[in-house]
Amino acid sequence: MADTSPDLARRNVPVLAGQSILSQVAWTLGSPSVVLPFLAVSLELPMFLAGALVSIRMFGSMVADVFLAHSIAARERKKRAIALTEIAVGACLVLALALAATGVVPIVALAFATAFLMIGLIEEVQSLLYTDLIGDHVKSKSRMALHYLQLGAGGLATIGLALLIHQIMKDAPPFSRHSAVIAVSVTFFVLSGLSILAMAEAEKKKETSEKDVGKTRFVENFTNISKMFEQPWFRHYMVMRLPLVVVSLSVPFFALIAAEAHHSSAKGLTAMIVSSASGYLVSAPLWQVVNMKSHRAVMVAGTLMVACTGIALLSVHYLGADHDIHLHAVALFVVTVAVTGVSSARKLYFLDVAPKDQRVQGAAAIKSICRISAVVISSVLAAVAHMHEVSLAIMFICAVSILAAVLCYRVVIPKEVKGANL
Repeated sequence: MADTSPDLARRNVPVLAGQSILSQVAWTLGSPSVVLPFLAVSLELPMFLAGALVSIRMFGSMVADVFLAHSIAARERKKRAIALTEIAVGACLVLALALAATGVVPIVALAFATAFLMIGLIEEVQSLLYTDLIGDHVKSKSRMALHYLQLGAGGLATIGLALLIHQIMKDAPPFSRHSAVIAVSVTFFVLSGLSILAMAEAEKKKETSEKDVGKTRFVENFTNISKMFEQPWFRHYMVMRLPLVVVSLSVPFFALIAAEAHHSSAKGLTAMIVSSASGYLVSAPLWQVVNMKSHRAVMVAGTLMVACTGIALLSVHYLGADHDIHLHAVALFVVTVAVTGVSSARKLYFLDVAPKDQRVQGAAAIKSICRISAVVISSVLAAVAHMHEVSLAIMFICAVSILAAVLCYRVVIPKEVKGANL
């Protein structure tokens, strides 16, 4: 375990705060859930492929969970690896944009599929690295404050940048406008990667050598995941976690229905970015207050918000009254607030209940199972969206969100008695 002195912690928290804000801006402007699907639809890719990009990204993440968790856990120094992942995501965006400029649909489709696969893999490697790094170097209350500062400041900065880009590029062709957004995103990925290098990592006792990790056999990756089900905390967490997989799909599928209706509008992408960034901004103070009292309250409220918003959007859609971009922007804003709150609460709840020696492997096991589920479910929803309507996919998401609210209420242990049974 890392030996983190108070002086080292005081130095690292501002560095991590700055880096996380830069990263938040980069991920929001180049969002694989909002911006890239919107861009895919605007480039006239088939709706099935636009929806399947979610599955492709999840598959990349699953590969990282299953095959790379051991080496990540054994790695002594993590900040350089995190810096490289930030720069690598930026490189994927640049490559996808360069190939998209050809305008040849098969090349564009291949470019987006490859970019989403790599982004999913890199994103998950970064998440596992960051989970262990933040768990070792930042205390529980500071983790929460840091997380919500990232959402608030990152969301505010993104809104300002999105509006500025819109004003500068409003008379440019659609592809040029979208390229400008991606270019700024790449810039912030690079800045985020460089900034984390200023962090000072504490010495960590070497429990497992990377050489030994490399000998792990293929079958052991799956055996280690199955062994996690022997842990009571893991089983309880999975009952709550699996329905949240579907809840998390609300953002990309709400973005898809918006892109379907407004991808030719000059304000379309800007409205979606501002909506999602505003969601992060509002999430920071809103969920921080609630999370301090109860993770369960956040998850129940968030899942019900997704269900209610989806039902409202479906109502105006079938009444033929959803031609105004503001309706889709408001819907995306609400589900972003909801999903951000649910995601934050479940991650913080996981850090509270998972033992240190099972943290990385537990996170990898949970995500592996959830990624497999997400790949299957999102593929089916993408097929439904292609053959019928995106609205039918949203209808399914609403139904499961209600079920998720019930399960979160029944499974998640209130904060004040959390230590009693775990």
